[in-house]
Amino acid sequence: MQNIIIGGLFVLANLHFNHHNAMGVANHLPAPQENRIIKKFSPHPYFDFDVPRNITTRVGQTAFINCRVEQMGDKSVSWIRKRDLHILSAGTAVYTSDERFQVIRSDKAENWTLQIKFAQQRDSGIYECQVNTEPKMSMAFRLNVVEAKAIILGPTDLYVKMGSIVTLTCIISQGPHDLGTIYWYRGSNLVQPIELHPNDPSLAYPHRISVELKWTEALTSRLKILDAKLSDSGNYTCLPTSADGTSVMVHVINGEHPAAMQRGCATTANKDQHRSVQLLTATMLMVVLLTLVWHRTDLNTFVKPRAIDFQHPSRPIPCTLAVCKMITDRPVGTPASSSSA
Repeated sequence: MQNIIIGGLFVLANLHFNHHNAMGVANHLPAPQENRIIKKFSPHPYFDFDVPRNITTRVGQTAFINCRVEQMGDKSVSWIRKRDLHILSAGTAVYTSDERFQVIRSDKAENWTLQIKFAQQRDSGIYECQVNTEPKMSMAFRLNVVEAKAIILGPTDLYVKMGSIVTLTCIISQGPHDLGTIYWYRGSNLVQPIELHPNDPSLAYPHRISVELKWTEALTSRLKILDAKLSDSGNYTCLPTSADGTSVMVHVINGEHPAAMQRGCATTANKDQHRSVQLLTATMLMVVLLTLVWHRTDLNTFVKPRAIDFQHPSRPIPCTLAVCKMITDRPVGTPASSSSA
């Protein structure tokens, strides 16, 4: 019995000793958070690579290039424009006459943001964030300043028959970067369709007005209107969040096809033009005829005057133009012809 009690006490002592050892080992194992703390107190500066390094902005907007440096210590950050090796800033001091450039420093001195107001396409290029260590540390950023333009495929005036399908496709092509989204307006009213996704089961029961947004090499938005109604007519605008908008006029007609309408208009115009030519020709012919009649009447009046027989004044005699001129030029009592003398 005594041996059993002594054995039990020995087992309890071992368990207590192992428990304290286990607790001691657990207390000395670095937790993930402790690992981060140890890293945070590293004596050397290092870059945080978990920041965007390919930045795209639109012409006229403000561009922000964020450089994050941990464990700065007594070091400072400079911004270099790679294309001309121009030192834009050292610390928060800016060394350029271009007032659009500014450096924003966070309270914790970890973020050093290069700000470029009213960005232009010439601002595109590589910018380096440098730390004045020995040797120097640097990290490159690419800035893309684009003048994004939206286009709607097809004519600016679209004619569709009532009951048909209207499809408007708007495209922004400016390279592989985020250009936001695209909104559609009819007049000043926002079109609020149901957005379609390729795997959406509701595609089996399509909504009358829908929008499909795709991003491949370009940002494409397709507005589709089923069973077009006369009330769907209007000015449709594709308005991206990062580009200027563009518009198209949709005409929903109830009747003949637009091509027939255009042919009918062309036929009517040709008929009107033909009638105008006929009227002008008839007018010109009338003027020519009147001119000929006037000249003939004037000629007859001048050629047919009667000469007077001076020997028998009461009997006029016919004469030609030349003879009448000779007779009228002779004085009274002079013979009419030298042969009569």
